Amino acid sequence: MNHPASPMFPAPVHTSPQEAMVAAAALPLVIYGYPLIETLRTCRLQTSVDAPTRYGRAPMNMLSASVRQWTHEDRDIVTPANDLLYFCGWLNLADGPATIRVPALPDADRYYVIELLDAHTNNFANLGPRNVPKEGADIEIVGPGQRASGGQTVESPTSLVWIIGRVLVTGADDLARAYAFEQGFQMVKSAGPAQPPSVAQWQESDDEAIDFFQNLYRAMRDFPPTQQELGLFTLLRKVGLRLEDDLDIGSMRPSIVNGLRSAYAQAMVLIEAHTRSQGHKAWGYSLRLGTYGDDWLLRACTAMKGLGALRADEAVYAMADFDADGERLHGNQAYELRFPPGMLPPADAFWSVSLYGEDRFFTANELGRYAVGDRTPGLRKEPDGTLVIPIGHARPAEDANWLPAPSSHFYLILRLYHPSEAFRAGQYTIPAVRRVG
Repeated sequence: MNHPASPMFPAPVHTSPQEAMVAAAALPLVIYGYPLIETLRTCRLQTSVDAPTRYGRAPMNMLSASVRQWTHEDRDIVTPANDLLYFCGWLNLADGPATIRVPALPDADRYYVIELLDAHTNNFANLGPRNVPKEGADIEIVGPGQRASGGQTVESPTSLVWIIGRVLVTGADDLARAYAFEQGFQMVKSAGPAQPPSVAQWQESDDEAIDFFQNLYRAMRDFPPTQQELGLFTLLRKVGLRLEDDLDIGSMRPSIVNGLRSAYAQAMVLIEAHTRSQGHKAWGYSLRLGTYGDDWLLRACTAMKGLGALRADEAVYAMADFDADGERLHGNQAYELRFPPGMLPPADAFWSVSLYGEDRFFTANELGRYAVGDRTPGLRKEPDGTLVIPIGHARPAEDANWLPAPSSHFYLILRLYHPSEAFRAGQYTIPAVRRVG
């Protein structure tokens, strides 16, 4: 499921009215449920280990801290950043609250953030220097209907919580200090390592569509929809797809199974298409990431190309799939991203431009460079202060600022951590990526 959909999908042809009805009724359910399923898929992948791996994987209610920045070899989570050390963990609060310890901040300018996401990928809280004392603190995280014991507390909307910790690395000579700080984050209290039932019973076969619906219906038992969301299931209940039943979806009538497959295929195409600017704009971004409300399509698109995105008050993610002429970016072309004097991305913490292949991961390259930003060692500016970032598969003669690309389609993400108020007010325009040569 963690791969791009085919860009072309013919209009569906249904063999019966029931199949057509199921397909129509299930399509919005796929858009609604895709982020939840991606969350549970990632949870299963990262928690099905016996001990922390130092790679981001750990049993439930434990943390695992990476020892290096992530590269093309790291493929648990799509579109990671290369400027950071990550530590990850998953909390199952069904049996009680959990407490995470934040260490004292040794460097006043050390950027870090502990992102807390619910089961639907909503970024309901962030912990960092702006709301955690510099001497550190123990933070209690409580699930729905639970009572806090006192002290600093965060309430989670769901019993499953995904923790993504980020610690900035300012360069190779800073890695040891960043790692030492990262090691201070600990789980000091939890209810134990049990996975939620929908994670423990995860189904994965060669039928992605049926797996999706089987896993989704199980997930709805652990994370029930709200009253407002129950309407999604009205028509499907008429064909026997009821939330309260223990369903074996693959064994249902062919008209139902085929309708579900059709809905899944159409939804994947729809979501993937909407991850790219529909107007072929050079850059696109939303200030509503992490706080989606009822915008299920935005939530699904973010889960497909930016799973685990932070809220805009913490970070903004601007995405470029197209150049200044509205053409898709391709590594066989040569491009420039040119920031005029005084027009670098306005971020109070830091900024960087990362490049990803069509599979939504970093791509291997001869420099081992996956991003260029304000912390890139040896970055060169032109005499007037202009910063030019060459982008392409072919290595340019001047490669100090070069961002290597694969010999295929790719896309860029410009990250601004602690974006300025001016940026969030729309007072800054990101320069378009322009073809050169």
